Amino acid sequence: MSFYLDFFSWIADNGKYGVQIFFVISGFIIPYSLFKANYEFKHYFKFLYKRVLRLHPPYIAALLLTLVIAYFSYKVRHLVYPENITSILLSVFYMHLPADNPVFWTLQIEAEYYIFIGLFFVFLMKMPKASILISIPVLLWLSQTQVASYISLLNFIVFFLIGTVGYLIYIKENNKILEYIALLILIVFSFLFYDLLGAIASLCTILMILFYRKPIHSGLEFPGEISYSLYLIHFIIGIKIINLLQRHVSPNYNWVLFILAMVICIGASWIFWKFIEKPSAELSNKVKYGKKKTEFLNYDLETETK
Repeated sequence: MSFYLDFFSWIADNGKYGVQIFFVISGFIIPYSLFKANYEFKHYFKFLYKRVLRLHPPYIAALLLTLVIAYFSYKVRHLVYPENITSILLSVFYMHLPADNPVFWTLQIEAEYYIFIGLFFVFLMKMPKASILISIPVLLWLSQTQVASYISLLNFIVFFLIGTVGYLIYIKENNKILEYIALLILIVFSFLFYDLLGAIASLCTILMILFYRKPIHSGLEFPGEISYSLYLIHFIIGIKIINLLQRHVSPNYNWVLFILAMVICIGASWIFWKFIEKPSAELSNKVKYGKKKTEFLNYDLETETK
C-alpha cells in the first residue's frame, strides 16, 4: 500500500513537468514546420487559420463535453453550477478556465505562442544573431516584469525559447557556438527563475531532439497520435470515474481504479481522435503556404503538432 501511495505522490509532484517538456517541443517543432513550408510573413494569417483548424474544433468538443458532464455532476450533488453564458463564451476563446477541466490553461499559452511565433519566426530567420542577442534577452526580462501578468505566454517563454534555439542549432551545419551559448543561458535561466527539475526536463528534451537518431518504436505512434485528445478529455473523464467509484472501492484497490480510469480515458481518447481530432488535422493539412522545401536536414519531423 505504501508503495502505491508513494508512486501516486511522485506522479502528482513531478507530472507537472510534462508541461515544460511540451512547451520545449512546441518551441522547436513549430519553427521547424514553418521552415520546411517556406513560411513568409504574407502567410501569417493563413498560419493562424491552420492552427485554428487543427486545434480549435477538438478543444470546442472537449469544452462541450466538460460542460455537459460537469452540469449533471453538479445537479446530482445538488450544487450550484459554476458556469454561465458569459464564462462559456469566454472559454471558447481561452479567456476563462472551466473549474472542472483545469488542464485547459495551457491552451491559452499555446494560442498566444502561435500569435507570437508567426511574427517572430520571420525576424528570427532574417536576423538570427540579432534575435539571440537582443530579442531573447528582452523576452526573458519581460518574463520577470508585470507585463507577464497580462501576457500569459511570457511566464513560460523561456521553455519555448529553449526549443527555438534548439531549432536554430538543428538547421545549421556551422557556426553553432552562439546558439549553444544561448541554449546554456536559457537552461540556467530556467533553473534560477523556475526550478531545477524544470530545467533538467527542458535540457533532456532538447538534447533528445537534437541528438537522438535511432528509430522510434512503432508502439509509441498510437499514444503520440491520440496525445492531444487524451490531454483534452482525460481530466473530466478520469477524475469523474475515480470520484464516482472511489466510495465503493477499498483504498487497498485504488491502484485498480487508477488503471481502470486510464484504460477508459485512452479508449475515449481514441474515439475522440478518430471522429473529431483527425478530421480537424486533415482540414488543416489541406491549407498550404506554397511550395515546400525539397531537402530536409537530419531526420524529417512531422509538420503538425499535437
